[in-house]
Amino acid sequence: MYFIDLTHYLDAKGAIAPERGPARKMADFLTAVVTHASDFDRSDDAPGPACFKCRKRDQRIVETGITEDDVVVWRCLACGTEGRISSWQGTFWDLSQGTPSS
Repeated sequence: MYFIDLTHYLDAKGAIAPERGPARKMADFLTAVVTHASDFDRSDDAPGPACFKCRKRDQRIVETGITEDDVVVWRCLACGTEGRISSWQGTFWDLSQGTPSS
């Protein structure tokens, strides 16, 4: 299980800090998970992001959710990889208060 503090992947302005490589791939995945989990207006059948680790191309969609203590959780149904993301509230990818304005 991955335990992630999202701010570790962000710069001082709140943007994704890693520019390339595995850290960027992970940051892109984590922000997609936060967006999916915190978008309470999305349809129930909207697929989650593709698992960053899974090699099963056809079934690598992750399920997302938010716990009672406001931690984003995710799990890949195909490979079983799972994680918890903290410190996501107030980031650009937090849609819990509706779509951010520009």
